[in-house]
Amino acid sequence: MTQVSYPTPRYILEKVDRSLGLRGFPHITRDGKWQTTSDGYWTGGFWVGLLWLCYKFSHDEKYLSWAYQWLERLERRKQDKTFDLGFLFYPSFVLGYQITKDESLKGVALEAADTLSALFHQKAGFIYNELDFEGKKIGRTCIDVMMELPLLWWAYKETGENRHFRPAYQHCLSTIGKLVRGDYSTIHVLDFDLKTGQIMQKFTAQGYSNDSCWSRGQAWAIYGFAMAYRASQEKRFLDAASGLADYFIQNLPDDYVPYWDFNDPEIPNSVKDSSAAAIACSGLFTLSELSHKQKFKDAAIKMLNSPSAGYVFNNDSEGILKHGCFHKPAKLGVDGSLIWGDYYFVEALLKSVIEE
Repeated sequence: MTQVSYPTPRYILEKVDRSLGLRGFPHITRDGKWQTTSDGYWTGGFWVGLLWLCYKFSHDEKYLSWAYQWLERLERRKQDKTFDLGFLFYPSFVLGYQITKDESLKGVALEAADTLSALFHQKAGFIYNELDFEGKKIGRTCIDVMMELPLLWWAYKETGENRHFRPAYQHCLSTIGKLVRGDYSTIHVLDFDLKTGQIMQKFTAQGYSNDSCWSRGQAWAIYGFAMAYRASQEKRFLDAASGLADYFIQNLPDDYVPYWDFNDPEIPNSVKDSSAAAIACSGLFTLSELSHKQKFKDAAIKMLNSPSAGYVFNNDSEGILKHGCFHKPAKLGVDGSLIWGDYYFVEALLKSVIEE
């Protein structure tokens, strides 16, 4: 049996406790201090989700109380026309409902799922955001949306409504065809014409180049397709998740924490992204269970051990993981803590305990 070495629950709880009094949603750190957002941006759901995970393994009612307080601030976002609704409402309202069985949380999450479903573009085959591009309205989707879809898969399971299933299913098929390359590396962004659905351009926003593979995007895709297979039992989605995972694992350095982009020519003198490791790690635990392939679990444990040993912040920082990379081209959140990295790291830790 592979041994897992990780921070104690007490360490994680102490870290989270230091941030309970923040006035805004923690997003990324600067000099060890959380930089916050007032409305949750696209990441507020992960902070609430982290509180739920703390409550789940500690049974301390204070985390339950704090989670509800932050939920009140997120609820107003349920009709926002953005594909980020999955990130905002799945780890917050859906996870909260799964833990507490509070029907009011379920209702809000279903409203958010309805809003997200309506963002499906029939001709393009993608869930999208509408943007202004050189004076023209366009549709934009990205590889990240694969991890927005769990909100729709959950809504379909709860309601049986095809309006939740079909957009998620079709988005997955379109992603395989247009954002996953033949070697199972991924493309970050795709823009299309809102009238015709025709592709205008494919490029990267946060990776090294249009032809490179941004590691966090690859991690989103691994986890997203694993969740898609679990919800739909469509073998093409399992095959995609497995191929994406193989690419990710084969391109990891010896410490199992990926560089921010697998094709950065500055490797090995480039920055890592511990959040990509955390996302992929949690996704690989799920993929291993679904595919019955031990290699994915083994890789997950190696990734979990590496962040635990060398990528955990000390008490000088408010975050849990260090060496996260939010947006290197924009020089945002480089080599710091990222709230989604902390969330998926703790999620993966809980999965490792169950698996072991």
